[in-house]
Amino acid sequence: MLEQLLNMAEGPLQEMLAGMDQNQPGNSASVLKDSIASSVQKQVASGDLGAIKEMFSGSETSPGASVINNLQGDVSANLMDKLGISKEQAMSIAAAALPMIMNFFNKRVNDAPQDNGDIMSSIVSSLQGGKGKVEAGDLLGSLMGGGKGGNGGMDLGGLMDLGKGLFK
Repeated sequence: MLEQLLNMAEGPLQEMLAGMDQNQPGNSASVLKDSIASSVQKQVASGDLGAIKEMFSGSETSPGASVINNLQGDVSANLMDKLGISKEQAMSIAAAALPMIMNFFNKRVNDAPQDNGDIMSSIVSSLQGGKGKVEAGDLLGSLMGGGKGGNGGMDLGGLMDLGKGLFK
């Protein structure tokens, strides 16, 4: 589910990278998204739910937040490995992308009809292999602007087709 949610942020990630003059060969926004997903999933697997709780808390995440610092090294290492960029470039990208991603979802959570706690527990449960309080389709629909009960549901494969500037 985390990958599906992060697909929603690929357009804004592309814009952020373009603004930083970091358009690397290949799809660097996709690599960045995958690196963030991998790092967050590693934390969840180790029992650290801090990143997920922060991402779906509904509160503003500052660039200096401890959750950003905890993820930055792993995300940077992934970027260096997959894009062949310097440590400085990778750290710079991670330092900009992580708070942007956290706040991207915090805004969506605040605008969603479900309670923040329901959204967070559903995502945590999904990452741990269980079922949350809110169905995945309903959750994705509500974060994309639809309502409860699947009214805002969307084909998950269509998330990639949303377009670069849709979630500004």
